[in-house]
Amino acid sequence: MKSVDDSLVMKRTSYRDPEALRNQLTAWFARTLGPGSDPQLSPLGTPGKAGMSSETLLFDMTWQENGVERSGRFVGRLPPPEDAFPIFPRYDFDLQVGVMRLVGGKSQVPVPKVPWQERSADALGVPFFIMERIDGEMVPDSPPYVFGGWLLDATPAQQQQVQQELVNILAGIHGIEATPAETAFLQLDQPGATPLRRHFAREKALYAWGRNDMRFAPIERLFDWLEAHWPERESPAVINWGDARPANVLWRDFKATAVLDWELAAMAPREMDVGYLIFFHRYFHHVAQIMAGTDAMPDFLCRDDVAAAYEAMTGVRLHDIDWHITYALLQQAIVETRLSQRRILFGEMERPAGPDEYIYCRGLIQQVLDGRKNLWA
Repeated sequence: MKSVDDSLVMKRTSYRDPEALRNQLTAWFARTLGPGSDPQLSPLGTPGKAGMSSETLLFDMTWQENGVERSGRFVGRLPPPEDAFPIFPRYDFDLQVGVMRLVGGKSQVPVPKVPWQERSADALGVPFFIMERIDGEMVPDSPPYVFGGWLLDATPAQQQQVQQELVNILAGIHGIEATPAETAFLQLDQPGATPLRRHFAREKALYAWGRNDMRFAPIERLFDWLEAHWPERESPAVINWGDARPANVLWRDFKATAVLDWELAAMAPREMDVGYLIFFHRYFHHVAQIMAGTDAMPDFLCRDDVAAAYEAMTGVRLHDIDWHITYALLQQAIVETRLSQRRILFGEMERPAGPDEYIYCRGLIQQVLDGRKNLWA
């Protein structure tokens, strides 16, 4: 069985010198903003996580524009270093910038403005984009918020407010009226007669790319289960966020200030986003039960409540929602095979005895395969 090369264990990712990056960014802004702009950047900071997704840089900047001093707070996004063992095979910044601009321009969903994008690698060695920095508090994701933090400590009424905000976000994204030409870049370039089939093909391709010649039987059986239980009807495709969960939103006073992380945006049935949102909390709830024996936040993001709130908000009936929740489980399992390989690579976990143990959510997969009733209720 081939896996991550043992000789790479404890190897660390490329180090991008922050002062060199700052100087390079300053020079790029001077060229981009034009003569006399005199951009001045603060030291670069980070939000404390990088490598698995795009690398993130935080900075303030002042500059001159027509003789007037301007200032702003910004976030730079770069692809992860080549040796960071990324979770996805490519990071499409045209897609991320395009969907943020589309959603921001055609809805009330709070999305950061993206004033600058650089497609070439001339300035920093990689493409990048710069978006406005919006204040807000994050929901803990690692460890999950079910183990601690402001959302767990919130009152039931406040948690329900967060839940409604998440439903509002999905309804706002899915309700965008855009022409086929405006959403063409969100169509997946995969085989299949429908958007859902093409999305399914993308997950198969992602699994094939990321498994490093290993075979993960639970995932392959779940692919077969989803195929055997394929929805009888497929809802019309809408813009999907693709990563709908509380941790990908900034919050203030239990209201959303910014919706982030658009790497997986695509045209797909609305049930995909709704199912993903429901799944992720059910998954974290399951993790808390297994690891700590706690029944954490049992009334938050429940399937029937979320579906009812979404249908009331949009006037659209959801179909086959349990199938889509299970499809979210498949997507998470595929990501987990990469996360485990990455942790082994960097010496953060011992190599498991078998490939099944790379998958943290394998217990939920087995419950699906065993035909457990009302698993997602």
